[in-house]
Amino acid sequence: MTASEFVYTAVMEKMNLNKLSDSQSQFFNLFDLAFKSSFEAYFKQLIVILNRIEFNSRWLLKQQDIFMQHLKVPNNKEELSVSIIDHAITEKAKELVLKDIRKMVKNKKELEDE
Repeated sequence: MTASEFVYTAVMEKMNLNKLSDSQSQFFNLFDLAFKSSFEAYFKQLIVILNRIEFNSRWLLKQQDIFMQHLKVPNNKEELSVSIIDHAITEKAKELVLKDIRKMVKNKKELEDE
């Protein structure tokens, strides 16, 4: 092979390689553009869903915190040793239970007396 043939084949290979590289880069640019345009709507919808899930999660956690504070859940061992924490609901329930017990005892005594 002569020097001029070698240079000619090297230049032709380089030109073919450049054409292939240019066509591949154009394909990747076109693919990137198509992907971005098709994925953008899906991505926005996904972000909306994730934001809604985060909002609902935070909302439920806040409701749970408020509910637990309202119930006066014990936070240390000293509070755990108390069987019933004073609260309007527990006091009313205690009164109703005692009233029912007294009524049952009264009915039992009446049955025994007969």
